[in-house]
Amino acid sequence: MWPLGYAYAALGWPTFHVWGLMHGTFVAAWPTLSILAFLALGYLPLFRRTDDTALLIAGLVWGLLLATGFNIRHALGFAIAYGLLSATTVVVAVLCIFAKHRLRLAFLVISPLVFLNLDILLAPPALEQFLSRAIFDLKALLPPVAFSLAGYVLGSLARIAIKRWPRTAALH
Repeated sequence: MWPLGYAYAALGWPTFHVWGLMHGTFVAAWPTLSILAFLALGYLPLFRRTDDTALLIAGLVWGLLLATGFNIRHALGFAIAYGLLSATTVVVAVLCIFAKHRLRLAFLVISPLVFLNLDILLAPPALEQFLSRAIFDLKALLPPVAFSLAGYVLGSLARIAIKRWPRTAALH
């Protein structure tokens, strides 16, 4: 996680800088970087490569950037946060055009954001608070999931249109 922290500190970005990683955002960075390391190992001859490795890596990198912007949405303003979510729709749609496993890609892109916003992972609250906290956390995740699924649908439709286009053009 240290390279991520130093990169974010050098660029002046919030959330995953060194101080942020020491104060809780490791909950999002640790699983995301573990998945990223697993995918990157697929390029070494000793390890089996996963389908769509490069696309999944690109999606995870965008997910880390999205998690940073969405985490500070109150400071940035909701217009910028929803602009980032709209950009997520475009990124997911473009990646889904080329991916075999499009739905997996759509959920993987928002995984850093999911890990970052599930506060119940940090310290388990009392049982009566657990449900209200979990519902609040899941409601906060509905917009990113909706925008990512919209990108999945757009990318899948574009992929179908691209595959059908040469046959339809040949008929005319």
